[in-house]
Amino acid sequence: AAVGSALKGFARRLELPRSCFAQASAANSLLLKSFGRNETRGLQFRANFQVSSFRNFGNVPVAPSGLHRFPVGAKVSRAQVAINGSAAALGLRGVTSKRTKRTWYGARVSDDPTAPSIIRARPTTPSLRHTAIMDKTYLFRGRPVKALTFGLRKKGGRNNTGRITVWHRGGGNKRKYRLIDWRRANVHSQGIRYCVVERVEYDPNRSALIALLRHCKADATEEEKAKAALSYIICPRGIAIGSELQASRSQRVDILPGFAMPLRHIPTGTLVHCVELYPGYGAQLARAAGTSIQLLETDETTGYALLRLQSKEQRYVPIDCMATIGKVSNPEHKNESWGKAGRSRWYGWRPTVRGSAMNPIDHPMGGGEGKSKGGHHPTTPWGRKTKGLRTVRKRGPLIRLPRFKAKK
Repeated sequence: AAVGSALKGFARRLELPRSCFAQASAANSLLLKSFGRNETRGLQFRANFQVSSFRNFGNVPVAPSGLHRFPVGAKVSRAQVAINGSAAALGLRGVTSKRTKRTWYGARVSDDPTAPSIIRARPTTPSLRHTAIMDKTYLFRGRPVKALTFGLRKKGGRNNTGRITVWHRGGGNKRKYRLIDWRRANVHSQGIRYCVVERVEYDPNRSALIALLRHCKADATEEEKAKAALSYIICPRGIAIGSELQASRSQRVDILPGFAMPLRHIPTGTLVHCVELYPGYGAQLARAAGTSIQLLETDETTGYALLRLQSKEQRYVPIDCMATIGKVSNPEHKNESWGKAGRSRWYGWRPTVRGSAMNPIDHPMGGGEGKSKGGHHPTTPWGRKTKGLRTVRKRGPLIRLPRFKAKK
């Protein structure tokens, strides 16, 4: 009982991730019963430690699962152990263990760089009370590759004649545009194109994250890696840093997140993203954060594949169009809240003035004594109706089910 209570306190003091489970041996079954098996779930030593020796804790033999395979003095970076004694009893040096990271309000924090969590700050100020932004802890924090970027010039919503074509734009922080590889493989290329995921980065120009690829095999030498080309792609959800990705326009590759091939080689029902509308034009569909497209059918006779888009619209696309397996990263982007007007200005959005708050010379809905409704249908500044007017485009021959019908 004394040993069990001591181990119970030790287990509670541990801060370990939830990704793995503690494996208890038969020798520890009695100890586990004393403080419950639920408290040992998700326990794992993550930091680097050194195995000095295996000892006994009282009359109970210590048999840490996984550590017996390493010789004494070996440095181990990750090993699952049974919680059957203290770190000293296990012979571990410099163990810094962590539990699943949680926010101050108890929510779990994702350690997957392709699916970061949305973090809320403590409401110490009025703006922080409503702020919920992406956690960038596991993203690359350095500068982007210089050869793959160029500076963006501010337009302030104006076109080439200087007239405002997009309202409420202007200002904002400076940005560098990241050149994205939308094709993944050249149109007339043969064979498989191999690449390795170097890192996952934040891109201020889009809602999705981007991944830096080094075009070589995972087992390439250091000299080959140094000479290999680099490129950015839309980061798929679920890829790991250091993993190998494949892309081919001429043959089938594995059905794994981040692998790219024509629609003719992809099984029916697979979720894809970054889909081309025309072969060789580059990806145009499902590029935003968390989006995906489902492949419904492929027809070799007609040469078209049927897709269900994110808007539930069903349309045909040539089967030679490239598509990437999986969903787009950053699925929690829809839950972000900037929290204050100043953050909107950082992103380049200017304030929006309601038409009913303007003068009659400025807007059809302006004027009136006090707060008036205007007495007519809501319109744009040029008199076009804004509520109830049908704006759907004409149904094309490649659209099987329009989105306004699919959502009914």
